[in-house]
Amino acid sequence: MINVKQAVGAAIAYVNDFADLLPVREVRLEETEFVEDEDIWLITLSFVDNPMTGSRSYKVFVIDALNGQIKSMKARSAISTR
Repeated sequence: MINVKQAVGAAIAYVNDFADLLPVREVRLEETEFVEDEDIWLITLSFVDNPMTGSRSYKVFVIDALNGQIKSMKARSAISTR
């Protein structure tokens, strides 16, 4: 069973794997949640997707708590920080 720090690390590593394809800036941890009955972690990360407007993209990662594998990544709406 992985802990929250390991789950966050897995999500960040997943994002970094795509850094050569997508510009990823200012990655932030936004939310963590353990869903006990499903043995999964829900990890929400955000990053700046448009430096001119300050908008951020939010991604929710579903991570298997037993083995640390990413099961899915879902996009949430970008929110302007300005």
